Amino acid sequence: MGVMNMGKAVSGRVARAAGVIGAFSVAITMASTGMAQAATPGTLKVCTGKDFFVTVKLPGRGGFSFTPAKRPNEETCATIDLGGNTNERVDVFTLDRYMGSFIYNGQRGAEVHGIPGPSFYVS
Repeated sequence: MGVMNMGKAVSGRVARAAGVIGAFSVAITMASTGMAQAATPGTLKVCTGKDFFVTVKLPGRGGFSFTPAKRPNEETCATIDLGGNTNERVDVFTLDRYMGSFIYNGQRGAEVHGIPGPSFYVS
């Protein structure tokens, strides 16, 4: 193998090693982030947006609704114990505006977070 070919082989191995290390780092970061955001079984955590209220309604529980208290210019969170072990629809509103729905299962729990838009995400 000539000097030119040897340099290409070494740089190819270095690039592959860097790619493997980079992929491993991303996997560890994603795994640790996912664990930090895990919901608590049997609970529903509801977080307002910085500048708007978030209300959740559970039609399968007779229209039960919950709106956390809101501090000005802050995200405010409150957790309610719902229990349950089946899938239930949860509707999400800001004041009277419907934003969307998701499925809650008490065996996993859920967290609803208001984000600018207004919109929300569930973890």
